[in-house]
Formats: sequence, C-alpha cells, structure tokens
Amino acid sequence: MLSWVWFGALFLIGLLLWGYFLNFGAIPVDFHDWAEVNAPRIAFLKDSVTKAEMPLHMQDSSALRGITDRYMALPDMILSPQIIILKWISVQDFVLIHVWLLYALGFFGLIALKKELNLSLLSFSWIFLLFNFNGHLTAHLSVGHVTWAGTFLFSWVIVRALEIQRGVADYRWLAKTAFLLFFMFLQGAFHQFVWCLIFFGFLAFGGKKSFFAVLKLLVFTVLLSAVRILPPALHLADFDSDFLGGFSRPGQLVRAFFKIISPMDSLDPTVTGSTLGWWEFDLFIGITAGLFLLLAGGFCLYQLRKNRSFLMLLLPITALTLFSLKPIYGLIHQLPIPLLNGERVCSRFLILPFSFWLAIAGLGYQKWINLRRDQLIPLIGSLLPLPLALAELWSHLATWKVTESVKAFPYTFTDLSRKVVANHPDPVYTNVLLIGLAISLAMASFLTIMAIREQGQLPMKPL
Repeated sequence: MLSWVWFGALFLIGLLLWGYFLNFGAIPVDFHDWAEVNAPRIAFLKDSVTKAEMPLHMQDSSALRGITDRYMALPDMILSPQIIILKWISVQDFVLIHVWLLYALGFFGLIALKKELNLSLLSFSWIFLLFNFNGHLTAHLSVGHVTWAGTFLFSWVIVRALEIQRGVADYRWLAKTAFLLFFMFLQGAFHQFVWCLIFFGFLAFGGKKSFFAVLKLLVFTVLLSAVRILPPALHLADFDSDFLGGFSRPGQLVRAFFKIISPMDSLDPTVTGSTLGWWEFDLFIGITAGLFLLLAGGFCLYQLRKNRSFLMLLLPITALTLFSLKPIYGLIHQLPIPLLNGERVCSRFLILPFSFWLAIAGLGYQKWINLRRDQLIPLIGSLLPLPLALAELWSHLATWKVTESVKAFPYTFTDLSRKVVANHPDPVYTNVLLIGLAISLAMASFLTIMAIREQGQLPMKPL
C-alpha cells in the first residue's frame, strides 16, 4: 500500500512539473523548432483528423524541410493513435497531453524496472528524478523537439534489455520489444528508435543465444515498422546528411552534466564551445546526482564483477557513449549505412547509455542499502542528497521552461491555418505506403500469433 501511495505522489509531482515546464499548454510556438517544424506538423495533423482525411500531402511543406509535400515520407513524424484528440483540442494542448501521456507510460516502465531489479522506494526515487528531469530531455523539449517525448519509453527498453540478459528471449519477449520500438517510432522518435536498434545490436555479442535473439528482434522490428520505413526510403537522396558534430572535448562533456547554460547563452560559442545549440549537449543532472551516479554505479559494477551476463550491458553502454564523441562518430558517419549516417548530431546518443547507467546506479544503491539495513545513521544520511539533487534539477527546469526559452530566440511567424491537407494523386507514394502497411500488418499478425501460442508456457523458452 505504501508503495502505491509513494508512486502516486511521485507521478503527480511529475505531472505538475511537466505542466509547469510547458506552461500548462499555453506554449509560445513562435520561436525556433516550435515555429519551424513541430507546431506546423501538428497543425497539419489537426486538419487531417478534423476533416477525416489521410495525412498524405501537406499544402505548405516548409515544415517538411522543403524536401517534399509527402508527410509520411519523413521518418520523424508523429503518427501515433493519440493524434485523434486533435479534433477537439488545440496544438499546444495536444503537446501537453502528448508529453503527459508518454511520461505516464514511461513511469509505468520505471515501476516495471523497480520490480525487475527488486529496488526499494528510495532507489526508485533516484531513478525517477534523473530519468524524467535530466537536462537532455528538458532542453530538447524546450526548443520544440516534441518527438523527444519518445525518450520516456526508454524505461521499457531498459526492462527488455535486462530480460534478455537473464535469458528471457522467447516470442513473447520478441513481440513485446518489437511492438515497443514500433510504438516509439510512431511517436516521431525516429532518432531514439535507431539508437535502440544499435544498442540491441551490440547486445548480440553476449553469446550465441543472445546473437540469434537480437538478430530476430532487429529483423522483426524493421519489418513491423515497414509502413514508416519505406516511405522515407523514397527520398534518401534528398535528406541532408551532413555531419554537424558532437562532444569534441572532455571539458564540454563535463559541462553537459554539471553546468546550467541558459537558453539566452545556448547559441553563444564562447560559452558552449560549439556552433551547435547547447540543447544538443545539455545533460544536466547537477553535482549531487553526479556523485550519486558515480559512486552507486561503481559499487554496482564491483558487486557484480563476476556476473558476465550483466556486465555485457557495458558493451553497448560504452559503444554509444563513444558514439557521442565527435572525433569517433565523425568517422563512422562516413560509412554508407542509412541508419548510421542519418544521425547528424552524435552527442544525442549519450542519453541512452545514461539511462541505462541510471538503472545500474539504482541497483548499486540498493545493494549498498541491503548491506546496511541495521545501520540507521548511514541509511538516514543517504536520504540527504536526494532533496539536494531535486533542487539542482529544479534550477535547470526553471531556467529552460518554454516561457523562458522563447525570450532567447528571435520571433518566427508561423500561420498554422495554412498547414492543411492537400492530398493529390501520387501512385508511387501511396503504393509504397500500402506495401509497407501490408508488411507491417503481416509481421504484427505473425508476432501476435507466436506470442499467443507461447502464452502460459513457463519458464519462457529461449529462441
């Protein structure tokens, strides 16, 4: 009972904090990517559901980067079921509800993670705080990257990765994981979708069983997502794939975690050390949380130093961390592999290994607590850093809330009334969509049937 009261309190606090951050729906959408990209795209979806027309072609395609008027030909488009509510609410209110919804789904993922790792409420609270309110997520959402709300689903990705590390790799696991990644893709979280595929790809090196399980997962996920993958393939040659950068120096990486750089200074290279906006580097957690992650994470690795299957998580964590470094990923980006050269700002990779490190640190803290259950003073002392970490995160949240960010950018006029559906005959595009839909439905049916056939079989049979 106490657990659910605590969960409820944390959940409501999170809702209020995100509501405050997004000005409870009164979002100024006349600056940066709010005006140039996502508000127009959502306005187009609103017109689509209001008129009950398929969102195929966009009359004013400036929000599609001028590449095409084919809405579904860009991979980072929101096409998830919740767009239906746009018929009754404004673009700004939809953004708030969209973020709240994915926050809620991610919160349930954190509860599943607590169960998976057998964590206490205190360990859970640390993960909750840093997972939901780190600088990466708040800074990206602040400047209009609405699709970054898909990052909340990383909690479920962590759970699925931990399951395969303990030998769970049957068709039920495959179905749950593939549908999770496809659902993430539908949120417009194309970047996050790709990072997860790469992460699972590195997990394949954990042994023969893991290799074949991950191989099937990657194939099934791509086929399940065919309806979203095939249309963008029509314009592969048109996308701008120039590499823009990532973390270039150790000092820049350290600042990302520990220094609050305001939106007003976010485009000043003398402050950020880059011509890219600071939101591309920001991963602020504060000094208190940084020490917690370092000490608790290190303790976990020491305690589990002989657990080979768990330590295999360090391979993808290390790989994606290295991918965030400009000198390294700058070379990888030159490879003619669409999923790899599609990421133009490699510093973004870091949020996924960071999220996994949160789980490792939470487990390490739990193991430390378990060793000191009868020592009251150390346990009470370990509570003190949590409110300090909350205060530091609050400072960053208040600095980057949307009503503050808008002051740092020039006014950008956008007429949302012009973002309307303008469908026209386009047989190549529609045929590719239908082929992709057929493949996706076939794979969804296959995974569902195979998962149902295995229902009730305990323990789960590995592939």
